[in-house]
This record gives sequence, structure tokens and C-alpha cells, in this order.
Amino acid sequence: MTRSLLHSLAREMWDVVVVGAGAVGCAAARELAGRGFKTLLVDRGDIGTGTSSRSSRMLYSGVGYMAPGFPLWQIPFRPVEMMRRFLYARNIMHCRAELVADLPHRLTKHRFHYPFREGDRYPHWLVGFGFHLMETVASRNVPLAYRKISPMQAANESELVACLGGPLSSVGVFEEYMYAWPERICVDTALDAEQRGATIRTYSTVTAIERRNSVWEVTLDEQAPELDGRAIVKARTVVNAAGPWVDRVSGGGGSEGKRVIGKKGVNVMVRLPDAWRGQGLEAFSSKGETFYVFPWGDFHFIGPTETVVSENPDDVRVLESEIDYILGEANLLFPELRLTRRDVQHCWCGVRPMSTLDGQTVSLPVRAITDPKTPGLVTVTGSYIMMHRHAGRLAAKSVETFLGARGKRPKGMLYRSGGSAEAKDLERILREEHVVRLADFIRRRLPDGLDPSLGLDRAEALSRIAARVLGWSESRRQDELQHFLKDTATVYQRL
Repeated sequence: MTRSLLHSLAREMWDVVVVGAGAVGCAAARELAGRGFKTLLVDRGDIGTGTSSRSSRMLYSGVGYMAPGFPLWQIPFRPVEMMRRFLYARNIMHCRAELVADLPHRLTKHRFHYPFREGDRYPHWLVGFGFHLMETVASRNVPLAYRKISPMQAANESELVACLGGPLSSVGVFEEYMYAWPERICVDTALDAEQRGATIRTYSTVTAIERRNSVWEVTLDEQAPELDGRAIVKARTVVNAAGPWVDRVSGGGGSEGKRVIGKKGVNVMVRLPDAWRGQGLEAFSSKGETFYVFPWGDFHFIGPTETVVSENPDDVRVLESEIDYILGEANLLFPELRLTRRDVQHCWCGVRPMSTLDGQTVSLPVRAITDPKTPGLVTVTGSYIMMHRHAGRLAAKSVETFLGARGKRPKGMLYRSGGSAEAKDLERILREEHVVRLADFIRRRLPDGLDPSLGLDRAEALSRIAARVLGWSESRRQDELQHFLKDTATVYQRL
């Protein structure tokens, strides 16, 4: 695929420029193109390189969002708040069912456990009621299969549960899905947007967004290796879908002030007993925060931390104290594990863009923010990969409110290729899927980047294939190898 030159994009008048090719931006472009809008999707790097590639990889049921943030005795006196939480959880369940139906090849199903102990923060009957309520009214034929069993029965069914420390009163068991490859979901969605008519331009940094004569002007700077250039593209509307960076996009804000606050989550990959393979756990930490043990092939990853951060997400890294905290919490749950840093394969962190309302951080809802002072500018906040299609629909509706509907109906998911190791498929991926750098190929077009070696064991061989197909010189190939090594060390930290 020939890479579009920046100046050629400046010749067009776009209906909408979508800034950010993470899950939300790709979904917004997919939805907008499907509705007949002339759409340009841009990102300063590759598709899915930001928060979408550093998620917990879990398709949540949404039951946890029904938990009130106030004393339980206040529930009867705050019906509006509880209804809002119910509707949000129901929406999450609907999004869950949509992804299970459309992306079965990108998901894996696992058995999860929820340990109940005396003195838990929430009454056990209330947790069970939440599971049964969501399954009854919102599952859309994708069951949670929740059941509550005795500790002895659970231990007989699961070696993982058998190793839990402390007295258990009972154990909840349910089925849930994980993303087998979240980065590829972003790529598939972007390519589906392209099939619907959108134009994709990666490695194009937005350095300014300005409104002149009722038209938005978006300045793009070339970021691809061995290329240079700048262009100003014109659009009737702009969707800022830059995730935790939305407030850092120059000119991409409104008069509302800060729209997101970042919440940092750290995950640590470890190898646990073979008998635990494929099984997961959701519990609470000693601080009363969510804590999980999620399966990942022959391994598990544990976490998270939940820390509000104000620095640039580009600069956020895993701290040694965070690793120690996660290992300590795992050892509290499973005293016989005695995990140490020697057991850590690697670790990573991401920053989730939490929406703000009236200056306060909120877990919900997903927002498509518009401002009369900046007509035609839509900012999407508060979403994550599970709700990316919902967020994309909200963005498209906001654009339709401004430009009017075009009358086209979005099609179903079309793009389902990628990931094959066949030589012909590798060449097709390199030619057709907007690969610019070796890291794009290994980490987001192929599953190698999620292997235990993080793609390092095949980097040399894959770089030679990429060089042959994309016409790289030997010097460029060596540069790409070094960039991939540096990028891997930045995203995944090894002890």
C-alpha cells in the first residue's frame, strides 16, 4: 500500500478528522465512514500504540460498576444514582455481548473465581444479586454462568482456589472473556474503517488545531523515518480521541478545562503453577481496591495498581514500589507462592483517561464532549477498549448533530485477517496494513509481540522480510531493529 503524502491530504475538504488511532479513534472513524462522512484518521504513531495496547486485556461484565461509592444504607435514598449505575453496567454488558458476537476470533473464554470472606466490603448476597441481575436483564445470550459454591467444592474444582489463604465462607464462579490480542482489535477496526471509505494516516503528529472561517485547520507533521513534511488539512469537524492525551493536543480543547485525569494501572507477568493455567481470580487488595490474577497462555499477570497521575502518559513507567506492592498482595492471597522479583517475566503500565465532571474524577460515563464556543469539535473521554464501539457511536452522533445525517447505515465487521505466519500473508500484511516500522509489524500486526519473548526471538527474521517487501536498505533495517528493541524496553520492563 502506497503511503499517502501529507500534501495530498491537504487538497481535500474532509467532513471529519479523527485524532488518535487507539480503540476509540478507530471505532469513531469506522462509525463515521459507515455513515457516509469523508473521514481522515490520524495518529502520531501507529494504530493502537497507546492505552489500548496496555490494558488489562479483560472483557469486564460491568457488575463492579453497580457497587455504590457510598454507605449501603443510603441506597434507598439515592435511587437516581443507583439507576445511573445500573444503566451504565447494562451498557457494558451490551458492549460485551456485541464484541463476543462480532470478534470471537479475538477473544478467549476463561473460568474466574471470586472469594467470599467474612467481613467483606459488600454483602455476599448483594454481589450475587448483581451477577444474576446483569445476566438476566443485560447479557444478550452471553451468560456469565455465575454460581456460588462451598470452599471445599471450589477447591476440588480449582487448584488455584485450593491455594487461597485465609478462611473462605464461599466462592463465586463465573465465565468471562479476555482479549487474545487487543492491539489487533484496533488494527482490524481501523482497516474496517478504511474498507468503509476512511483514509488512514499514521505517524502524523497533530501540532495545531485552529478554526478559521467556519472550517477547522489541522496541522500535521510527518513522523515516519526518512520522511519529512508538514501539511494543513481542512475539515468541517474534528474528533479528539487521543485518550489520556486529549488535553495535550494543541488546540484540541474547549472552554471546559481539563477533560481527563489519568489513572495509572500496573500489571506484572509471572509464571504460576501449571495446574492454574487458564483460570483467573478477582478479589480485593488489602487496601480495598480491585485485585486480579488473569491467565495469559502459560502465564498469569497480576495487578493492578490504581494511581492518579498528572504527568505526560509518555513518561509514566512502572515503579519498583508498585512491583513490590503487587507481589505482596499476591502473596497475601496465596501464602505458599512466595513470589519475588525473580518470578517476574516482565511488567507494563497504562494510563486510563478518566472523565472529569465539575473538576472531579468519575468512573462513568463515557463522554462525547461538545462546546458551543468550539463548534464542530468533539472530545471523547472516559472510554476503554471494551466500550470502544459505544464511544465511537457517541462521537458519530455528535458529528451528525453538527453536520446532519448522511443516510448511510453502518455495516457489520468486515476485516478479519492478520496474524498468519504464512509467507504470503506476511507480505500482504506488510503491503496492505499501514506498516511503517518494524514494531508495527511485530507487535500489532502479528501476535509475536505478546509471546513470552515479546517478539525478540523472531525480530531478526521478520526484519529481513519487512526490508525485502518494503524496500528498506540494510541501514534502515538495522535502525528498525534497534528501534524495536528500545520500544520493547519502554513498553515492557524486565527486571
